[in-house]
Amino acid sequence: SDYIKVCTNISLEQFKAELIATAIAQQLQVARAAKCFECRGLGCIRKQCPKGQKGNIRLSNACPHCQNKFQLSNQCWSKFDKHSNLL
Repeated sequence: SDYIKVCTNISLEQFKAELIATAIAQQLQVARAAKCFECRGLGCIRKQCPKGQKGNIRLSNACPHCQNKFQLSNQCWSKFDKHSNLL
């Protein structure tokens, strides 16, 4: 009965906020416990891993086929160049 008396004083919004805070805290603990697929360490993921940043490809030159700067030549399936001319 003491528990019921204590619970009656808690507002519904405060109860919801505490539930949400608990759920978020649990999700953060799960995220920190996950292993990174790049370095196999805890606390980072492959996309944000500092050890995996050196392997990124920078596209400095345009594709020789269509002149698109956002793809490599082995990824080019374009039938037209950047000026809409047929290749």
